[in-house]
Amino acid sequence: MSWRTNSLVLMLRNIGRSLGLNRLIASYLLGAGYETRYDNSFSSALRPGDCVWDVGANVGYYTRLFSERTGQAGQVFAFEPSPVNFGRLATACASLGNVTLLHSGLGREDSKLRFQQGTDDLGATSRIVEADSDGVIVDVRAGANVIAGGDALVPNAIKIDVEGFEYEVLEGLGDYIKKPDLRLIGIEVHFSILKERGLPHVPEQIEAMLNRNGFAVSWPDSSHIIAIRGT
Repeated sequence: MSWRTNSLVLMLRNIGRSLGLNRLIASYLLGAGYETRYDNSFSSALRPGDCVWDVGANVGYYTRLFSERTGQAGQVFAFEPSPVNFGRLATACASLGNVTLLHSGLGREDSKLRFQQGTDDLGATSRIVEADSDGVIVDVRAGANVIAGGDALVPNAIKIDVEGFEYEVLEGLGDYIKKPDLRLIGIEVHFSILKERGLPHVPEQIEAMLNRNGFAVSWPDSSHIIAIRGT
């Protein structure tokens, strides 16, 4: 496992988060644009003709980028459960012939879960919440079932940003995570939400799952994983 999922490091992250220092420290050590390292690392590994899944597509920033990167021969499948975000995603991607939009989230299994719209302007903090919370009911599907049902192709690359449900998305891929064609996975790891859910060790479990399935894992910054299948 990497040092980023070491128990002592996780404890220090929690202390820094409670004091509001984590983002300030990351910006000081890595530069104000540190998150762009992840964006560039993932996008630069895409190839013309790739099939990319944008899981947690939000309003389509990455979907549009992936569409451009993969070209006319490529395909992008964008998953977004939020009714509000999905409407904006559909508008943003209306002219993109290589993009397919799916109005659902991805998780461990097919289900219906309660979803709460984020209060930020872009809806980026929208998330699955407890059953007794305020919100709307949305569809969540297992990635393996999406493929088996013919709604999406086996991906070459997957970007995952799902506000604390990263591990469930990977589990829902089933044996497809072992497929040689899937060579690239990018994940935003939401440490604070995982801690709130009582799952502080999930980042380590994500690393272990990726390693078991032949991926080399790196952290371009403090909150993102780039996993590339070894050759």
